[in-house]
Amino acid sequence: MHTNVRPSFVRFGRFELDQAAGELYRDGRRVRLQEQPRQILLALLERPGELVTREALRERLWKSDTFVDFEHGLNTAVKKVRQALGDSADTPQYVETLAKRGYRFIGEVQSLEQPAADTPPLAGLTTPEASTRKRVSSRVLWWTSTALLLASVIAATWLFRDRSDALAVMPLRVLTQSGTDSEYLGIGIADTITTRLANTRQIPLRPTSAVLRYKDGQSNPSQIAKSLGVRHLLLGTIQSTGDSYRVSVQLVQSNGVVVWGRTFDEPATGLLQLQDRIADEVVSALGVALSTPQRQQLHAHSTANPIAYDNYLRGRVLMLNYTEANMLAAIKYFEKAVTIDPNYAQARAGIAISCAWFSVRYAHEPDAFTWAKRADTEARAALAQDESLADAQLAIANAAGTGYGGFNWSIVLDRSTAALALNPSLDLAHEARMRAYYHLGLFDRAREEARLAKQLNPTPNVELSRLDVAADLFSGRYQSAIDKAKALATRTDSPAVPHYLGLALYYVGDGKGSRETLASIRRGETLDARAQASLASVEAALGMHEQARARIAAIERGPDMDHHIAYSLGAAMAQLGDAGASLTWLERAAATGFPCYLWFEKDPMLDPIRRDPGFVRLLDRLRSAHTEAANRAHSD
Repeated sequence: MHTNVRPSFVRFGRFELDQAAGELYRDGRRVRLQEQPRQILLALLERPGELVTREALRERLWKSDTFVDFEHGLNTAVKKVRQALGDSADTPQYVETLAKRGYRFIGEVQSLEQPAADTPPLAGLTTPEASTRKRVSSRVLWWTSTALLLASVIAATWLFRDRSDALAVMPLRVLTQSGTDSEYLGIGIADTITTRLANTRQIPLRPTSAVLRYKDGQSNPSQIAKSLGVRHLLLGTIQSTGDSYRVSVQLVQSNGVVVWGRTFDEPATGLLQLQDRIADEVVSALGVALSTPQRQQLHAHSTANPIAYDNYLRGRVLMLNYTEANMLAAIKYFEKAVTIDPNYAQARAGIAISCAWFSVRYAHEPDAFTWAKRADTEARAALAQDESLADAQLAIANAAGTGYGGFNWSIVLDRSTAALALNPSLDLAHEARMRAYYHLGLFDRAREEARLAKQLNPTPNVELSRLDVAADLFSGRYQSAIDKAKALATRTDSPAVPHYLGLALYYVGDGKGSRETLASIRRGETLDARAQASLASVEAALGMHEQARARIAAIERGPDMDHHIAYSLGAAMAQLGDAGASLTWLERAAATGFPCYLWFEKDPMLDPIRRDPGFVRLLDRLRSAHTEAANRAHSD
């Protein structure tokens, strides 16, 4: 029988587009696109490699008699296309901007043939599994017209999107003599399996950082599953037997019932292949159907060198502890791995995310700038080797939220979105988004990101708690900020926590407590510059003008300056009656990463300049930016 074909499907990278239906898929899973971004992507893919002018897009998107803000509307729609593709205007992989002319699709495009309507739909494909389950390829989702088959696939996908069906891969217990250098293997192998399974985007998983506190106490699986909010645990042991390893694993339900179990004996050089086999059997035991691209991602290897891989595992285990010393040690192991295998993209991404977190959490300027620059450079190099690395996307996001990146919260949000598209179990991406939203004054969105992060990782998180205190403070929930800061101070010595406490005390009327708290904050051996700037504003508000001016002068002579310091100096100058100097500092704060309209509007410290024409104009600009950011967040 003759079969008619039409080139309805096109593939680029890990994406496929059904041009007839206008539906975009990534690794077999549909990507949501609104109508205007969809039409832009269709137009670009109709002429890959060629210029599509802005006027041509205007005619396609809007009728000639329709009045719209064309420039803003088109820019917004193109931005949404890039967000869906995980692309960047600065370093595009797919959509290139030709200044003042239009856009061009620069990715490699492959046309795929789709059977026409008179061609019978493909039947479900099967593979010889022990359970004899049928597995449906991703192409069936698009080609088949059998509604029952489609409904069953959707039902299966929906089942595993339910977070209550999540899986936690527990660290393997290492059965060796004490003092041997193999403890890292139990955590490292579990982390690798978790990442492999997460990359399929079909199984909700708890990140390794969520399960570390249970590594020495796995005797009660039901209690652990309840604490982590999961339905299944993968438990196991690893034992060195000379030049080989014996690994025993079990998949256990939350009620303690063993679903599957097996023992593997592998040579020491075969750990990479062993992890593939374990991941495969876990997928089968859970009854998850994977498309061909998803199964390829499950087995993706960045290196075949066992020594490079061993160094990578050691680095990952150290990095997961998130202490300053461990982060530095992790970077050294990742560097060794890359030296052994320069094409080891995962290890390079490990360098990137470690440098990014070091810049955000531990480094001070100007060192923080240097760390963030390296994070960005290493992450882009890793993505050039392997575009599927969520950690590399997150590293770019975190670097963008530093002085090096200009505190560009739009890039933070875009890149963290790309990271979550690659690994939906990446709780730290939600943390980065929370940080961006609180700086933008979108406090409800910030709290929603915290909720999503905690849903993935219920383990108490100091950084999320710190950002929560900040969101309460800058949204005017002063007593809540005080209560949370006092509780958090028992868990961390971060200077940010007493800083928030000191400010909140001022706003509830405790000037003395505020001054004492702020004056006591140190960062290492020196006084904390942010706390000193806030102290100057409190002193100015309390009528201690001479002390405030002296403190401001000392800060201006010092090496530290960021948007929080600039804002506090602006507030101090407002209280000292110098509207011009106040506006200079406030403009600087807004332009360098703190355009927090709701706080500018609410802060009593700024009351003396409320009617100043310059401040009114500043507030108008911040209001417009806030509205735009809120609209974008709503559409994400």
